[in-house]
Amino acid sequence: MDNIAFGLWMTVMGMGTVFLLLVLLMLMLRGIGWLDQRGKRTPPTPSHTAPTDHAAGEDFTEPEPAAPGELTPELIAAISIAVITHARVRRGQAAPAMRQVQPGSQLFASRWVSVGRSYQNQPWKAR
Repeated sequence: MDNIAFGLWMTVMGMGTVFLLLVLLMLMLRGIGWLDQRGKRTPPTPSHTAPTDHAAGEDFTEPEPAAPGELTPELIAAISIAVITHARVRRGQAAPAMRQVQPGSQLFASRWVSVGRSYQNQPWKAR
């Protein structure tokens, strides 16, 4: 019975220490987040202009027109997103242009591959 009491005492002390340290870590991270947000807060400045047809309080600036043949940062970002999305879709379709090797060319490249293929085709054998 003494061993059970000692084991329970050690369990409670160990788990209590872990939970206490987790709570301290949580409080420390929340404090850092609070201090970080406190530095970013600025008091609102009174606006003497009448609101336009945009939503109230929304800061809207009209983008400057670009010279012909010049790419704006917004256009560069849109093109980048389109290229990344296109590559993901092509990779997901396993298109021949995205493949590294021709399908079926590495079936017997090593013993590991051939054993894996045999287990895929015949997963269970009676011995």
